[in-house]
Order: sequence, then C-alpha cells, then structure tokens
Amino acid sequence: MKMNLTKMTMLMTMMLTILSTTSTTSLLMMWMMMEVNLMSFLPLMTKSSQMKDQPMKFFIIQSLASSIMLMSILMNSMTESPVSSSIMLMSSLLMKMGLIPFHTWVPMIMNPMNWENCFMLMTIQKIIPTIIISQMLTMKLIMLPICLTMLVSPIMTIKQTSTKKIMAYSSITNSPWMVISMMNSSSQFFTFMSVYTLMTMMITKKMKENSIMFINQMMMKEMKKKVSIIINILSMSGMPPMMGFFPKWMILQSTISYSTTVSMSMIFSSIMSTFIYIKMMSPVLMITPMMKKIKLKKNELENDININLMGTILLMTMKSS
Repeated sequence: MKMNLTKMTMLMTMMLTILSTTSTTSLLMMWMMMEVNLMSFLPLMTKSSQMKDQPMKFFIIQSLASSIMLMSILMNSMTESPVSSSIMLMSSLLMKMGLIPFHTWVPMIMNPMNWENCFMLMTIQKIIPTIIISQMLTMKLIMLPICLTMLVSPIMTIKQTSTKKIMAYSSITNSPWMVISMMNSSSQFFTFMSVYTLMTMMITKKMKENSIMFINQMMMKEMKKKVSIIINILSMSGMPPMMGFFPKWMILQSTISYSTTVSMSMIFSSIMSTFIYIKMMSPVLMITPMMKKIKLKKNELENDININLMGTILLMTMKSS
C-alpha cells in the first residue's frame, strides 16, 4: 500500500476517531466520531480506479443508518425511554456493521474494492459500531440478530466463488464475535480484534500478491501458497489448533456462563464455517495443474504458516497451566 499524504491523514483521522469513541460516554459524541470515521474512509474508496458508483452506494447506506440512529437518540430523549431497549437504534447499528438482516450491501460493496480497502472495511470500520452496540444495547435485545448472523452467514458462503465475497461473508460471521467479546470485557475484544486483524491482513496480502479473485485461480499456484491461504482461512473460522481458535475459545468460555443460546450458536457457526471452507478448498488441494513446477528457494518460508503454528504452542501452554 503506497502511502501518500492523503492516505496518511485519513488513516490518522480514523485512528483518532476510534480513540475518541473509547474515551467518551456521550452517545451523540460517539455518533459524531462514527461519521468522521466514515468521511475519512470515503476518499480512500474513491482513489481506486475500479470503483464507479460504489462509494456513493456505501455513503447512502451509511447515511441512512446514521439518520436512523440520530432519530432514535432524539426520540428516546423526548419520550425519556431507555436507549438500551430502542429497536430503531439497534437496526441502525446492525445496518452500520452489515449484520443480518441488513447484510446484503457488504458483498456488493466489497466485490469491486481493492484488497487494502477490503481490509479496512472488515476491521477498522467495525470497531466504533461494536463499541456503541456493546455499551448502549442489552444482550436480550441483540440476541436474535447476532444468533441469526452466526448461523445464516456461513450457509450463504457455500455457493460463492469470488474470494472477496467469501471474505465479506467471513467478516459478517466474525462481527457478532466482536460484539460479544466487547460485552464480556475490553481485554477480550482487544485480543480477538488483534488476532482477527492479523489473519485478515495475511489473507488479503496473499490474495493481492497472487492476484486471486476467484477460488479456481488458486489451483494454478504452487502447493506452499495454496496451503498457506487455506490455513489462514481455516484459522479465521476458528479451527483448532490454529491461531484464530484461541480468542474464540476465550469468548466462548465467558459467554457460556450467562447465555447457552448464544454460546451454542457460536459453536455451530464455527463448525459450519470450518466444514464449508474445507469443502470449498478441498478441490484446490486435490487437483494439481498440468504445468511446469516452479522451484522454490530453500530458505523461502511462508510467515503466515509459522504464525498459525504458534497456535499449537499456545494449546500446549494452556494445557500445562
């Protein structure tokens, strides 16, 4: 990612808005920071030559969600009813994050994006709505959309062949984990977000380097690259003993103490995601292309495989303690 002054300014603004949101208790201030965050992301979207009307679509969807949120704040202040029970506020935040039933815009917007913007949309853009949901809404209110998202989103991934759409649905599946982790504790959210960001960064980097837009393009790559991509994707789904399994295990242990429904949805979601990704990726590993084999350098190592192997060390540490 080439860094010019515009990109640096926008990224700095996005980071500052996230820090401001974590340090305020005012809902109006949080709303304002979320809008500044959105306005910082839009110029980065328009820089891409492939983006035609996508930034405008994204802006309309986000503006509609912001308007609904502002209206819910005003209505609650007029009627003096608690914000935590506002369905209107919940709907606006679900639309902001792209959770079911307001999820259809995520794959549509991500498909023509470049990989850097996809990475930012899947990680940085989700932090502020996650903070607002966890602070302002109760688990009882958001339980249904969160459980639906975790169960339905992996099923929607089955028929997808575009890697960007697969990543979009993966992001939708992981969003409820972010919300639940933030509701449990801020340290859990930080742990999950760090691992999730690292995994997403490695996958998007690999996809960009190898120019992979569809799954069948992976068949033409050498085995080491194919294995590294598949390991990363399985790590995101929460398959043990990969790196992505441990933050999910931590969240599950905390959640099972107060909600059996949510924890069961989390388990089923991870099982379905893992099964679907293995089913999707198995032809890529089984079929070898009839082409001249590329000789790899002896000292060449796939860093993402090494990072995921750290999961085994963590498992041993946890078992021994």
